[in-house]
This record gives sequence, C-alpha cells and structure tokens, in this order.
Amino acid sequence: MMKSRKALGVIAAAAFSVAGAQMASAGIITQWAFGTTAVPSPVNSPAPTTGSGTAVSLGMTNNYTYAGGEGPGSVSNDDITVPGSTPESAWRIRGNSNTKNSGPGLANGWNNSAPNYTQGAEFVESTAGFNNLNLSFDWFDTTQGVGNMQIQYTLDASNASPTWINVGADFVAPGNTFFSSTTPNISVSIPAGGSDFAVQMVSVRPVLGDANFAAFAAGDTSGGLDYANAAGADYNNSSGNWSFNNITISGTAVPEPTSASLLGLAGLGLLRRRRTAK
Repeated sequence: MMKSRKALGVIAAAAFSVAGAQMASAGIITQWAFGTTAVPSPVNSPAPTTGSGTAVSLGMTNNYTYAGGEGPGSVSNDDITVPGSTPESAWRIRGNSNTKNSGPGLANGWNNSAPNYTQGAEFVESTAGFNNLNLSFDWFDTTQGVGNMQIQYTLDASNASPTWINVGADFVAPGNTFFSSTTPNISVSIPAGGSDFAVQMVSVRPVLGDANFAAFAAGDTSGGLDYANAAGADYNNSSGNWSFNNITISGTAVPEPTSASLLGLAGLGLLRRRRTAK
C-alpha cells in the first residue's frame, strides 16, 4: 500500500510538473516588427513578421470634406517609413496627400468629421489556447496629428458589427513624440481572447479632463468636439498622421486538457499493475 501511495505521489508530482511547465510557456503570439527598412506606398495591410494575422488601416478611404482644400475624399495610401527623427521604421497610416487642392480622393485621410473609433489601425489574430494576454506597441503621433487614441479589443472580429471593448482610458500623445522601447512604449493587459480576437488603436475626441481638451479653441464653435493635437488646438484635418511599430500580442499557453488526462490514466494503469503483481 505504501508503494502505491508513493507511486501515486510521484505521478501526481509529474503531472503537476508537466502542467506547470506548459502554463509557464509565455511568448509572442503575433507580431508586426518593421525594423529599419522603408517600404513605399501602398502598404495598406502588412503581413506579420511573427505568427499569423491581418493588419488593416481604418477610415483612410472616405468621402469627407477637407478644410484645407484637399480632396474631396481620401484613399488609403499607407507606407513603412522612418517617422520624424526616430531610430526605427514604422507603419504610417494616412491617405494619399497633404497637398491642398490635390484632387478627388487625394486628401490626408484623417478628418474631424470621422466618428469616434473609426480611424486608426486594426490587428486580427487568433489567441485561442492562450491567456494572460498583453498588447504592446510603438506609436508616433506627428505634431498636427490626432492627439487622442483609444485601445479596443473584440472577441467576435469576423462579425459584420463586432463588439469593441475599451481597454482603459484614452492615451493623450504629446505631438511629434515616439513611444518606443527607448521612450516607454505602450503596453496594456487584455482581459480575454479567443479564436476570433482582434485589437484596434483608434482616434477618439478629447473629453473634459484630458490634457488637450479645449472647450472653445480659436475660431471653433463646436464646443471642443473636434479631434485635437497636443497643443490643445483643434486638429486641422489637412495634415498629420499616426505610425506604429513592434505591434506585439503575447500570452501564456494554456495546457491541453488531454495532456494531464493521459498522464493520469497512465498513472492509474501503473498502480493497477503494481496491485495485480502484489
């Protein structure tokens, strides 16, 4: 009887050890890392450099009116370039041009008329089999870019109308600043995942309490409802953009239920054989 208990203890310890090793298996699920290589437009859906998934820019193809005289309308024309004086390349989200009177469909893309959460970038990937999810990325916001960003996730990405859930409060960017590994990048925990998972980083208008909220900016009668840059002035919707790099979704691998079950069955078989021999 003592031998059986001892054997059971060894098997239980082995089962715990295997499960523990699997639970501790944390790592990158999917990543988009653009290094230092520039790629001319259009790069509207770059492939991940690690894992599988889909990246798309949001809201750059539109029919909005542009105050600076561009357009009318815009067409997505993203590229991979080195933004500002930063040390790395990034995926720049934008329309075709910032030049006034550039012609139909050739405006900057970012616009005050766009509803909240409709302009930015979306990253779709399966996180099935993982928990303890984390999203991290580098973000560059130009001086005249939209100043506020909201991170969202969904568990039904393939749905025609996904349910997007905000992750914390919106981020307010100082203009012309690069959040990266050298100037703390953005990193957030995601509460849940699954096989139909996606995240997006999208523009959101400043609200009372934000550092760049202005009830009435110069020449504005909208009550501060426009998107704003870091200076607190209304976004001029004729220039400015966002860029992203090192977009990383990581997590902890969940052990397959069959692993522990098979080990347990093997243990029971061993005990049965010991009892029969005895």
